[in-house]
Parts: sequence; structure tokens; C-alpha cells
Amino acid sequence: MKIKAAFSYQLKNYFKSFGWVYLWSIAAVVILPFLISLILGRINVYDFSDYLPQMLPALILGFYLFVFGGISYDGFKLFIQNGIGRKTYFYSKLAALTTILIVGEGINLLYGAVYHQFINAKQNPVMTFSVLYGHYFNSATANTVAVFIITVLFIACIMATGMVIGSCLGLFNRRAQRIIIVGLPIILFVLLAVLVMLNDQTSLKLTWLGDLLLYIVGMNQQVATGHFNVFAPIISGSIYTIVMLLISYQLTLRFRVPR
Repeated sequence: MKIKAAFSYQLKNYFKSFGWVYLWSIAAVVILPFLISLILGRINVYDFSDYLPQMLPALILGFYLFVFGGISYDGFKLFIQNGIGRKTYFYSKLAALTTILIVGEGINLLYGAVYHQFINAKQNPVMTFSVLYGHYFNSATANTVAVFIITVLFIACIMATGMVIGSCLGLFNRRAQRIIIVGLPIILFVLLAVLVMLNDQTSLKLTWLGDLLLYIVGMNQQVATGHFNVFAPIISGSIYTIVMLLISYQLTLRFRVPR
């Protein structure tokens, strides 16, 4: 009973915030350029399609799930103070975010179909990953289902990554969280720069890393674009999502009860 109430509460809040994120994103991407064009007297050259990216809903969904998946400890404090344990909190949050993912992807498909039909048919297909995997099978239905699964798994990977990062930060106090948020990207950037320099200036060549990434996503230079192996990203995406969720779950169980 507790998990049902926790799920309903979180889902309601997520839907509300998801709607606001959508509205503000549309305002920033579409309405703001329109107002600027109107103020500058250039409304005659304003083209609605120029300011409406086909991937806008997908970007909003990925951004939302990453950020709100990463907001962990604040929700935990509220739940633990109302007698709801760590496991219930994690499972209800995961279920609510997964519901947002499915609903959001449904919106993405509807938007993509409308965009492709009425706004710009020359752009990418309804699902962007169709460019890479849309012709693997001889059946159009099988290709559509496979691309849909790949798309959902890709967004799920983003969500799970955000949940792990949020769970890691939840183990530290506010001051340590700020230091990590600011310092970690800088350290990673420096390490990446050093790695690139070593790769260029020494005999250390990281071609194996590129080959591994291509293998994970099913790409092959000998295969034409659109015919890449759909099973590779499905398997690798599923494994990555499960592993990251297990890590997030274990970290959530270590959250400290606020004083």
C-alpha cells in the first residue's frame, strides 16, 4: 500500500514538473525568437520551422529524466520523515520515472510524425535512430519495433546515469556536493586532454576504444548506414541500464537519515 501511495505522489509531482519544463522549453525555443523578430520588425522573415527542432521533445525528455533522476536525497528526506523506507522510495521513484519515460516517448513519436508530415518532411525520419538501424530487418514492422526499443533504452541509460550521479551525491553533505559538482568535470576534462595528448604524441593508440564503442552500438564500417546490428545496442543498453540501476539502488540504501 505504501509503494502505491509513494508512486502516485511522485508520479503526480513528476508530471507537473515535466509539463512546466515542456512549456518553458517551448517558450525559450519558439516563442522567444518570435517575440524578438516582432520587436525588431523582422516578423516577415520569421519561419516557424526554423526555430522548431525535430529533436526538441527528445532533448527535453532526456534532460528532464537526467536531472530529476539525479534529484535523490531531497525526496528521500521527505519520504523517510513520513515513515516510507529506502526501498519503497527507490522503487516508487523508478516506476514513476519509467512512466514519464514511456509517456514522453509517446509524445516524441506523435511530435515526430506531425513534424515529418506537416513541417519538414526532408528532415530525419520520425525516430532518429532509424537512420542507423531502420533497415536491419526485411520487415518494416520489425525495424520500427527495434528502433523504438533502442530509443527507449537510450533514454533509459540517460535516466539511470542521472540516478547514479544523484545517489552518489546523496551520500555527501551540501558543501561536499558543490565541490564534487564543480571539481569533478574539471578533473575529467584535464584527464581527457592528457589522454588525447598521449594518444597523439606517443605510441599509445586508443583505436581499440573506438572499436569497442562501435561494437557496443552495433556499427560496422563494412555495413551500410541503416543496416547496423540492432541487437548490439539493445543488449549493451539493457546491461548498462540494469547495472546502473543496481548501483543506484545500493547507494540509496546507504542514505543517512537526516537529523
